This record gives sequence, structure tokens and C-alpha cells, in this order.
Amino acid sequence: MNTGAFMHDLLDWIDNNLDSRLDIETVSRRSGYSKWHLQRLFKEHTGYPLAGYIRAQKLQKSVERLSRSDEPILNVAIALGFDSQQSFNRSFKRQYGQAPGAWRRSVGTMEADKAIIRTGTH
Repeated sequence: MNTGAFMHDLLDWIDNNLDSRLDIETVSRRSGYSKWHLQRLFKEHTGYPLAGYIRAQKLQKSVERLSRSDEPILNVAIALGFDSQQSFNRSFKRQYGQAPGAWRRSVGTMEADKAIIRTGTH
């Protein structure tokens, strides 16, 4: 298998396993490469560090979950393999500029505003 096909398969596997505890060791075992070699290949192919890619994908999935449900933030954090809600909050705030609860409230406000615009009511 060439490197491009290998990376495509690996990216698919990562994206399909975001709900599990993914770390460099786990992905390395799955790939059959040492963690050092895999991280080098990953960065060469994608332009992103492996750990950063995993974190960004998990945070994107958290955004989807937070915007589509009233699921407790702790449950979202645990479901996506974060060690704690504090760790999740810190990563989320670093990525999106606000804590998950504040982000969720702002999305709710935007959705309410969109509904008002669609219906023409005030």
C-alpha cells in the first residue's frame, strides 16, 4: 500500500473512532509503525501533528454534539475520550475562544435569532 492510501485509511479509521480513547500509542499500534515514524509520516502527509489532528477532530465532533442536543458537557467530554471536563473545557476554549457552556448558549441564541428571521416574528 502506498503512503497516500495508507494515510487515507488511517484518517478514516481515526475519524470513525473519535468516540474512543485515541492517543498516539493507540494509532501507532493500529498503523504498525513506531509512534515516532508515524508522527513524521503524518505531518509530512497532512501538514498537521497527529495529536493536534486527533484533538481538532474530537473538538469538531463535540461542537456537533453540543449544538444538536442538551447532553451534559461532562458526558460529551467523556464520550470523546477527554480525561476530565476540565481538560475538555481548556481544549475547547483554546480552539473556539470560549468555554463549551458559553459556546452552547451563544449557538442557542443564534438559532433563536434565525427562527425569528425565518418566521418574521419579533
